[in-house]
Amino acid sequence: MIIDAHTHLWDIITGDIGQPVRSIGNGLITIGQQKLLGMPAFLLDGRAPVETFISLMNSTGVDAAVVTQEYLDGNQNEYLAEVSKKYPERFFIHGLLEFRNPDALSEEFHHMRETFGFNGIKVPAKYLAETDPRIYLTDSRLTAVFEKMKRNGMILSIDLASGDTQVEEMREISHAFHGLTIVIGHFAMTNRLGWMKQLSLAEEPNIYIESGGITWLFRNEGPPFPGAQEAFRTAVDLVGADKLMWGSDFPRTLVDFTYEQTLDFLRNGCDFLDAGQKSTILGGTARKVYGFSEPVNPQQRITKITELD
Repeated sequence: MIIDAHTHLWDIITGDIGQPVRSIGNGLITIGQQKLLGMPAFLLDGRAPVETFISLMNSTGVDAAVVTQEYLDGNQNEYLAEVSKKYPERFFIHGLLEFRNPDALSEEFHHMRETFGFNGIKVPAKYLAETDPRIYLTDSRLTAVFEKMKRNGMILSIDLASGDTQVEEMREISHAFHGLTIVIGHFAMTNRLGWMKQLSLAEEPNIYIESGGITWLFRNEGPPFPGAQEAFRTAVDLVGADKLMWGSDFPRTLVDFTYEQTLDFLRNGCDFLDAGQKSTILGGTARKVYGFSEPVNPQQRITKITELD
């Protein structure tokens, strides 16, 4: 079973990262006045719909996926609730709260649970470190939400700022909420200064690491991403395969590479891993953490026409 532990789906982009983020079609977005290719150009209407992603999953042999969120895209709770209802066996959905407005968090959390019933929440935490005044993960207004998540058996997905900027805060949260499962994204921002301290958080019994965006971090290498493979070697040696998950960061990473390339550096590479370790990283850990059921008919990679003799 292969599970993609870090993906994004959205309907209309209404992002805000200090500047408004909007889609203008053909894969293009604007961040303030800057125009960028923010998604693959074939997403003509600027949406990243579940049907497109399922087609890629099916052709590549991916059985299930974890959907996270980002302030870059804007709140997608309403759309993702529809996804969850249509495809409950294939997706685990994280809701998004506005942690940059901590005074309203308690009420917002209650509304999200009552309205959408998500079993996970995403915190794009790097933005909290950039606020003035800075918002700490240990702020009582945030920890009140973490306590409610623990009581409800929810999962906290979090992307930390590069390096060790928020490591001690995160460790304190881990210790304070032993029953709260925490998943750190972007492979602890491997290849950034101080990433080993962030990776070491997975030594805590309730913290896991997923690799969404690792091909972005090593984009200058290109496939088969030897730096990303070495990062996995380091991580397995430090915390073990059962603390690690593969993730693609669909669809943003597709501005550079195909979906299959974001998978195959691990599926066909990383020869230092034995079959059991590779299976654990590709799906076993995520299945345990997110509670996916074993599929009756696992997806099989479809042979490409270009592979015929």
